[in-house]
Amino acid sequence: MFKASATNLLDLQPEQVNSWLQSFDTIISDCDATLWHDDKAIEGAADVLNALQTRAGKRVYLITNNGLKTRHEIWQRAQRLGFQLPNETHIISPTQTIVDYLKQTTDITKRAYVVGNAAIARELNDAGIESFGAGEPEQLQQDVKWQEFVQREFSQPAAVANVGAVIVGWDEHFSYCKIARACHILCSNKDCAFLVTNKDAVHKYPSYHIPGTGAFVAAIEACAEREALEMGKPNPLVLQPLLNSGALQPERTLMIGDCCKIDVTFARNCNLQSLLVGTGSYQLETLHANPQLPRPDVFLPKLANLLPYI
Repeated sequence: MFKASATNLLDLQPEQVNSWLQSFDTIISDCDATLWHDDKAIEGAADVLNALQTRAGKRVYLITNNGLKTRHEIWQRAQRLGFQLPNETHIISPTQTIVDYLKQTTDITKRAYVVGNAAIARELNDAGIESFGAGEPEQLQQDVKWQEFVQREFSQPAAVANVGAVIVGWDEHFSYCKIARACHILCSNKDCAFLVTNKDAVHKYPSYHIPGTGAFVAAIEACAEREALEMGKPNPLVLQPLLNSGALQPERTLMIGDCCKIDVTFARNCNLQSLLVGTGSYQLETLHANPQLPRPDVFLPKLANLLPYI
């Protein structure tokens, strides 16, 4: 309807906005900086998503690249912050996408090595998939040479035995030892799945920037000479279960997000409509100043601006 025009909905007449609202039946919304910041809901966001369901009859799903929580834990956060969703199947998360992918493509009797946090292990465990490494420090001790570590850890076949996947997520304990272990497993078994929750290279906060999962997985990709399969946006793979079930039609689905490079690109990859909100790092001025950025169909300064039209 407004394909890649970055039209500000506030510049339209009410009847035009109403016509736009009738062009989609399903909504997929990003979470961080779109609906909430950390553990605080953005003002008015819950009112809008709830009204879209109760007044406008839309189906709503939340999608996140956050691999620090399981799907159930993200659903619990959404409920706590006032977002009314029928159940946790209305959450699309990388931890659950990883489980779905492994069930469909690998032998789940094999173990998974996780370079990441404990939430990944919890999701795997709930699905009956054994894992090791998640949430655990593994540092090269000061009095141990790297050769000694490699000889001790990798010289026996048991180091790679019965491992069917290497999974990378955000890991505050990321280290040389973890890179080496992942590299050894991947290079020893070309059939081993290599998955990553997302490839977000950096997490930006008002007063600082920190490395994201994309920075961690890049190191492993370089030495293993393999590319990890992304289990989050903008990979359209994450939408496949909903498409297979017939739960949505892409052309009648709206993607809401705060990031052009991830959310708008995801919408394009999946042939969805797109709404960019200005509660993250991107404003209309940002788009005008950077014409190379993916442009959304429509824009709002914040999701709450939509409430009067519903």
